[in-house]
Amino acid sequence: MRLNNMSSLEAEERLRIAGSCGVTMFAGIACTYGVSETCDDSENRFLSYGAGIHYIVRPKERIVLNLEYAEGKTDNYGVYLKMGYG
Repeated sequence: MRLNNMSSLEAEERLRIAGSCGVTMFAGIACTYGVSETCDDSENRFLSYGAGIHYIVRPKERIVLNLEYAEGKTDNYGVYLKMGYG
């Protein structure tokens, strides 16, 4: 059976600890659904959550470096190092 649709909801909170350093916490839920499948089925729901630390590399340009750990459904997890804009 083909699942044609996906919806997700995510939330993230960043807290500054001192100077350019801070912590990040996040959580989310996603659901896949299609012709006869619905979000009521737990097989189609995917929870995720995680936390990390961030460092503001260049405040004027708002460049942020993040190191995060995330965990999801059925023992899926990952460690992410990313650089981007805050």
